[in-house]
Amino acid sequence: MVRNFDYFIIGQGLAGSALAWELIQRGKSVMVYDEPKQNRASSVAAGLFNPITGRAMTKTWMADELFPFLEKFYSATGKTLGKDFFHLLPIYRPFISAEEMHQWRVKSKSQEIEKLILKLHDNPSFAHQVVNPFGGIEIAQSGYLDAGLWISTVRDFLKGHGFYVEEKFQEDALLVDNIIRYKEYTAEKIIFCNGSAALQSRWFSWLPLKLLKGEILDVKVETKPERIFNRGVYLVPCAGENMYKVGSTYQHAPFLEGPTPEAREDLKTKLSELISLPFDIIHQDWGIRPTTPDRRPMLGPHPSNKNVVIFNGLGTKGVSLSPYFAHQLAGWLEGKGDLSTEVNIYRFKALYSE
Repeated sequence: MVRNFDYFIIGQGLAGSALAWELIQRGKSVMVYDEPKQNRASSVAAGLFNPITGRAMTKTWMADELFPFLEKFYSATGKTLGKDFFHLLPIYRPFISAEEMHQWRVKSKSQEIEKLILKLHDNPSFAHQVVNPFGGIEIAQSGYLDAGLWISTVRDFLKGHGFYVEEKFQEDALLVDNIIRYKEYTAEKIIFCNGSAALQSRWFSWLPLKLLKGEILDVKVETKPERIFNRGVYLVPCAGENMYKVGSTYQHAPFLEGPTPEAREDLKTKLSELISLPFDIIHQDWGIRPTTPDRRPMLGPHPSNKNVVIFNGLGTKGVSLSPYFAHQLAGWLEGKGDLSTEVNIYRFKALYSE
């Protein structure tokens, strides 16, 4: 028996989860195809969100729009689904010199940054937990999403409503015309949210997705840190008593799949330089993030078929980007808004040839 849906969604990582939830809240029917074991980047992510990022420590792109939106999105979904996966918690970033502390004293008074700083510490703080002889800054509107719990909770919801199939999506079985047909199901449109797998797609392999491998550690710390500590590496709470994620490494292709001893030693060294607490390494993991040359997500329809759509390239900021742009994409799918030119895949159209 043929079942009809409004949308097929391929992949249920951070992008696919946010989009599926957004569409369902709008009264749309979806069928999500996913292989949970392949969502490595989303499932192992620490889920950190931070409005001040980068080597230069500047306000992240679209922070004024993204961060209020993500707080409302995850808080509301948590209440609806009855799970506590969203956590607001200040980030404490130690200064490495008196000069840096003085620079931040000036920088923190700018209108651009002032509202994102909870407090500037010009003397050591939390010294029993973190190495910070010159003090540091506490960052507001920050925290973490328990990404694994968020994704598994959405998955359970989808399964409970018959909106989920756990299998490898076989693109060869996809028939695309005025209507999308896949095996016994049909849909109006199909949205690919499948991360690095898009590079093997006949539809989107032309897009300049760049793969970035990241490795993390799960560590056990005897004393609960009072903040998220972040300098060189982050220390973010995760599931389990006194358990924390430490990361991340950044390695562009080519790279070997799987965890490496080099990354383990690098993360261990940097954590030892950051915190003054003893810790034990419990586990090491890894994932591959899909990134883009301009560090902006990729949204929009295929150049030759508007019913084939992509939502990808969230990189290291999937937690903060996915709610806002899932909302924007859902609006576009309904014909109620346009896609931002900064994220529309039309910006790469010159790379496409039929």
